[in-house]
Amino acid sequence: MSTGSLAGTNAVRHAAGKDMLVLPNETVIGDIIDFANKKFLKDKDKKSRFTFAGSLYFERMKKNGLYSTDTKEIEDRITRLGLKGVFNEKVV
Repeated sequence: MSTGSLAGTNAVRHAAGKDMLVLPNETVIGDIIDFANKKFLKDKDKKSRFTFAGSLYFERMKKNGLYSTDTKEIEDRITRLGLKGVFNEKVV
């Protein structure tokens, strides 16, 4: 759902001639996109699927301190990164 929201946001941003939104690796979405892209491009891994539950990525998420069920902690991280409400911004 989040990657779809990001894709939709970037489609509108592109059509409006605006820069794409790139989520940093300090967010789970930014990190999983970067991780999957590196596996696909660098390792030529076209078979693996990366999900948040019970996969290679879940262990990475925990190791990198990204896994949390604490909504306050997540909100604080997103706010600190300047991303709070980013999907609510009017683009056009």
